[in-house]
Amino acid sequence: MKVDVSESKITLDYGKVYFSKVTITPDQENVGRAITIKLRESSQPDPLPSTGPEKIGVRYLEENITLRKGSQELPLPVADKRLMPASIGAVMPFRYIDIYGWKGEFSEKFIKVEFSRSSKYENRGVISFSGGQTADELNRILELTSHTLEATSFAGVFVDGDRERLPYEADAYINMLGWFASVGDVTVPRRTFEYLVKHPSWPTEWQAHMIFMAWADYLQTGDIKFLRKHYDWLKTLSLGEAISESGMVDVTKISPELKEKLKVTYPLGDIVDWPPSQRDGHEMLANNTVTNAFVYMGFKRMADIAHALGEESDRSRFSDLASGLKSVMDVKVKGQDGVYVDGIGSTHTSAHSLFIPLAFGMVDNSQRGDVLKRLATKIESYDGGFPGSVFTAQYLLEGLFESGEDDLALALMLNKTERGWMNMLNKYDATITHEAWDVQFKYNEDWTHAWGAAPANIIPRFILGVNATAPGWARWEIKPSKVLKFSAKAKIPTPHGLIDIVYDYPKRKILFSVPKGTVAELSLNHRSLQFKPGRHEAVWDIQ
Repeated sequence: MKVDVSESKITLDYGKVYFSKVTITPDQENVGRAITIKLRESSQPDPLPSTGPEKIGVRYLEENITLRKGSQELPLPVADKRLMPASIGAVMPFRYIDIYGWKGEFSEKFIKVEFSRSSKYENRGVISFSGGQTADELNRILELTSHTLEATSFAGVFVDGDRERLPYEADAYINMLGWFASVGDVTVPRRTFEYLVKHPSWPTEWQAHMIFMAWADYLQTGDIKFLRKHYDWLKTLSLGEAISESGMVDVTKISPELKEKLKVTYPLGDIVDWPPSQRDGHEMLANNTVTNAFVYMGFKRMADIAHALGEESDRSRFSDLASGLKSVMDVKVKGQDGVYVDGIGSTHTSAHSLFIPLAFGMVDNSQRGDVLKRLATKIESYDGGFPGSVFTAQYLLEGLFESGEDDLALALMLNKTERGWMNMLNKYDATITHEAWDVQFKYNEDWTHAWGAAPANIIPRFILGVNATAPGWARWEIKPSKVLKFSAKAKIPTPHGLIDIVYDYPKRKILFSVPKGTVAELSLNHRSLQFKPGRHEAVWDIQ
C-alpha cells in the first residue's frame, strides 16, 4: 500500500482492485470528527462521466461519517451484499481510498481493508516469460488475468462483473478455463454450473456453453459422475429439438414446450456478441450463422460426452445432428465465394461469421485460406485490434492458433489499439479485465469482468502448448507455438500434481516433470516423443 499525504487529503493506493470492505479505528484526536471518505476503482479523483442512459459501472463511493471511539465499518450500498454471506457482508471493488478532514498524523493502523475471495483460490498455475519486449508484455497480461481470476472469485461463484453480479454461461466458461489453468480447483466451477442449471440465462448461444463447461470439467477431472448427473439436462440444452423447417435453429420458432423445458425466464434471443456495437455489423437474421455454429459445436461436444458415458446411440444421433446442420449451412448460408454469410438471406459476412465457424472446425480445408485472408483484412480494418468484443476474443484466438496463424494471434493479443488488453493496461492501469475494450464501446461497462480474461487459458494452451489429451490429464501434450522465441517457466495444475516446465530458448532445451499417473507427449515439427512420470530434458528443435 502507498500512502500520499497532502494538505487537503490522504490517499491510499492498494495497488490492485479487490472486492473489499473498510473498517476505521481513529486515534483519540480524531474521535468525534466529521470526515469524508471516497472509495474508487479508477485513478481519476472524480467519478468517470456517464455517457449513456445508464450510469457507468466503474465504482466510486463518497461517504460523510463522524468518527466514533473504537472500530466502525464504512457503510456500503445494499446492492453490495448481493451473493455475499452474512458473515462477510457487503463488499465493493476499489483500489484507492481518499480521506478528507483527518487531523494530525495518519498511520496505516487506523484503517483496515478486508477483501473477499474464494477460499478455494490458490495461485498454483504460474507462468512467466523472459527475453525481450514480447515476453514482458505477455507477463503484464498474465498478471492482469491472474489477478482477475482471484479478485472476481469474491462471491464463491463465477459472476459476470460487479454491475449485475450474476453467473452467465459464456462468462463462466471463459472464467472456468482460466481457473483450471491457474488454480486447478473444481469446486467453484461446479458450484457455478449448478447455479446455472437452476438459473439459466437468455442468449441462445449461451446454452451451448453449458455443454462446453461440462466437457471442460471432464477433461480436467476425468470424473464421469458429473457428466452422468447432468447428461439429460445437457441433451435439452443442445437444442436438438429446436431445428426448424429451414434445417437450422431459428430461435423465433422454438416451441413453447421446449422453452418451458429450458427454464429461461427471459425471452430467448440470439446474441452473437455484446454489446451490439461489437458485432462488426452482423445481420441479426432468424437463421443466424453464428448462433448455429454454437449449436453445431454443442452437438459435437454432446457426441463426445455420449461416447464417454457409453451412450453410443446418442453419440450417433448427435454426430448426425452436427453433420446435418453443417450440410444445411454449407448450402444455405454460404455466399458465392464459399464463405459463410451472416444467415439465410444475408449477403454480408461479419468477422464473427468468419472466426466462430473457424474456431469450431466448420471451415473446409479448401476454404480455410480464403477465410483467413478475409479475417486478416477484417483485423486490419480495425487497425490491428480485435473486430469483436473481449468475450469473442476467446474464439478468434482459438481459431487463429488452431489454423496455424500464431503470429497474427500473438499480434492481436499484444496490439496497442483501443481494442486490446494493452489498452486496458496502458490507458486505465487495469488490474482486473474490463467488460469492454474501452469505455467508449460500452457506456455502462464495469471494470471487473472475467470474461475478458481469455489469455489466462490461451497462453498455456496455445503459446506454451500444454493441453490435456485424455480426461483427467491421464495423457497430455507439450506442443509449443512457433511464436515462442523466448524463454518461459510454468507450473500447470492437474489432478495428479503440478506440471513443472521450463522452455530454455538460448539453450534450445525444454525441461519438464511428468506427474505420476500421466503420460506426456512432446510434439515438435511433426515429430512426437512420449515420456513417463519423472523429470525429463528434451531438445527444443525450433525451425
